[in-house]
Amino acid sequence: MAKNYRPIDAQEALATVNALLKDFPDYLETGTVGEQVCRLVEVHHGLRDLGVAIVAPLLEEDADSGRARLLAYLRDQVGRIVHTDELMIVAAITDYQRRIRELRAKFGWPIISGMAVSDMREDARMLASPGDRIPGDMSPEEYLLLEDRNDADAVRRWKIAGKMREETGPLKPKLLSYLQQAKGRRVTAEELRHVAKDDAAWPAAIRGLQADGWNITRDSGSAVGLPAGLFILEADHHSESR
Repeated sequence: MAKNYRPIDAQEALATVNALLKDFPDYLETGTVGEQVCRLVEVHHGLRDLGVAIVAPLLEEDADSGRARLLAYLRDQVGRIVHTDELMIVAAITDYQRRIRELRAKFGWPIISGMAVSDMREDARMLASPGDRIPGDMSPEEYLLLEDRNDADAVRRWKIAGKMREETGPLKPKLLSYLQQAKGRRVTAEELRHVAKDDAAWPAAIRGLQADGWNITRDSGSAVGLPAGLFILEADHHSESR
């Protein structure tokens, strides 16, 4: 059962952890294995309390949930790769991955995963284009909030993405259809990967659409400063291929 975390002062939480650790050598010396493990559980809870206290100043007054803590921390760390170990500490919940999916699909926050970035990096390596700008190395256990802004239209798009994910057929037309339903919108790599049913070939399919003349911007061109991991179909028809 999830613990109901009350507001707590960081110094108070730290004092509790220190007290638990101070007594721990005695448990190692004379306690049973069960007693030692139970003490570690107390230490673990104390550390989570400390994490909640540290992130509390970032929260709005009426926000008191694991999802709110996740969002507050990601917004504070926008543009920085964040490991799941950090998220477990600040969220103080075990189902943080589901909460991240909710932040994307129900609230429109542009959060991408290490898996999506890995797909983009592999595509860039195969192209051997030193000028390409993509996020740095990320592991599957890492996340990145691309921008400190949410997109209300993303809620609509994620519903479409969920339906299109189950459709069969070639990848390029599927991705094009999705982008056409989001013309002029900033679409995340995570959305495209979801539509592609996690097929790592989705970046190559996007490149194929660009080669076919579709005006898809990805971190350069007319959308100045567009972070890597965001894509925009800027017209609903393609130009003549060169």
